[in-house]
Amino acid sequence: MCGLAEVVLPWWRRVRESEDAAWSAWEMVADLRCAGGAEPSADQVLREFRRLPLTPSSLAVQPGAGPVLVQMETIAYTDPAPQVLSTTLLGVPVRFTVSPVAFTWDFGADGGEGAPFTTSSPGHPYPDQDVSYTYRHVGTGQVRLTTTWAATYTVASDPTVREVPGMATTTSTSDPFEIVELRAHLVAGPCSRYPDGPGCD
Repeated sequence: MCGLAEVVLPWWRRVRESEDAAWSAWEMVADLRCAGGAEPSADQVLREFRRLPLTPSSLAVQPGAGPVLVQMETIAYTDPAPQVLSTTLLGVPVRFTVSPVAFTWDFGADGGEGAPFTTSSPGHPYPDQDVSYTYRHVGTGQVRLTTTWAATYTVASDPTVREVPGMATTTSTSDPFEIVELRAHLVAGPCSRYPDGPGCD
């Protein structure tokens, strides 16, 4: 069927989300074909891009330990480093360079007053913070980050860099934390001397 051209055997794939997860069913990605055929189409590249095992963005929250306070900033930030992943599509090696382009931050409902918001900034730690939220209600909080990724790719040995015609997303979630309110009290002295004073257990 291919004359003097080399025959490229069918290519099948299966994936799993982590080392502990079960493998998916096998699926055929490329049927039997002749070497030197057409390169993967833009749609095929986009589908493959969205199947890549992208590493979700790291998510840091400050303060980093213990409860957070109402009426005080809770800071969040991530690492915007790009990722480089390689795969084979239709028997052709494809190399993706994947970069974050948008970050959607969800600090939780906060009694109906919280709402997700999107930034182009990955945020920064204190004192240079530019992504934060001030809780107004006590309770339990958790930060959820959805990162939107764009990518470029190269095919085989061709150095031409092309844009993937679409985006992919990943989600990261912080550990739950307590949201508390601290009150100031005038006291006569330390709790060791006045154990029944306000705030003394």
